[in-house]
Amino acid sequence: MKYLRYVFNDHFTLFLLILLGALAVQYAQFLQNHTLTSGEKIGVVILLSALALVPGRFATFVEPADKVFLLVKEIEFKKYLIQAMVRSLILPSFVVVLLVFISSPLLGLPLGLLILWPILLLLIKAGLFFYLFQSWQKNGILNWTMMINAEENRKVSILRFFALFTNVKGLKSHSHRRKYLDFLLPKTRRTYEYILSRSFLRSGEYLGLTLRLLLLSVLALIFIKNSILAVVLVCVLNALLVYQLIALREAVDYQLFTRIYPLRNASKSGAVQRILIRVIGFLTLIEIILGLIFIHDRLWLLAIVGINFLLAKFYIKNRLKK
Repeated sequence: MKYLRYVFNDHFTLFLLILLGALAVQYAQFLQNHTLTSGEKIGVVILLSALALVPGRFATFVEPADKVFLLVKEIEFKKYLIQAMVRSLILPSFVVVLLVFISSPLLGLPLGLLILWPILLLLIKAGLFFYLFQSWQKNGILNWTMMINAEENRKVSILRFFALFTNVKGLKSHSHRRKYLDFLLPKTRRTYEYILSRSFLRSGEYLGLTLRLLLLSVLALIFIKNSILAVVLVCVLNALLVYQLIALREAVDYQLFTRIYPLRNASKSGAVQRILIRVIGFLTLIEIILGLIFIHDRLWLLAIVGINFLLAKFYIKNRLKK
């Protein structure tokens, strides 16, 4: 919860209000001009039902030490897990009710179905939680390791979301050799540029973040019909990405040998700047190509080019000086 104030700051809250207002206007116009067939309504119900089951995971709040100190209280702890399962249904309940409320004008379902639909979804969600609870037991004995790993994965997924907006402590990342990406490594004798490029391509944190936000930008360009809204959303996603990729500067600080290199810190900042400029250039190329295909008012694509240029030319340089 302590990271929420960094997520919902003044600028992001204002942007969110504008975005929601624009989406509400588009939705109202769509309702006035379109009527769904029975088959389309069934498809929308299935899609919304699947989306409603995604948010909200079984939150146990267990820690690694609990399997030692709470082992003797395992019977009482099972009662706590039942209570935790009920509390974990609060967030899905809000999401389900919100989706049903928003989609009710579009679907035009009878009142009975509008009441039955969220109840059925919550029962399915509760069933999934109960199945997970049962999977943590074998012959009535809790598998503490499995339960702790599930809670760690839940926390990491939340921290990764907050990492889009601010630096998050305790977020672990894993590196994997991706030999098929070696051709992207720069042919350079600059030590930091080569090392940090490898870190970017191997780390699931940096490369994964780039691909996820690029995917969101692609979806915005393809599916948002309002050209201004699509371009603004793409620019915000690009700014968020650059803000987080600045942390690449500290990616190899934990390695002892990097501290004894006869290199200045300025060379590391310059390496980060060159890497991020290449990333921004790649993003710009993909976004402009898709924009030319899907955006109606193509003149707005110049805003993407302009914002990305400002990020590459001024923002990165100023951030690296701090």
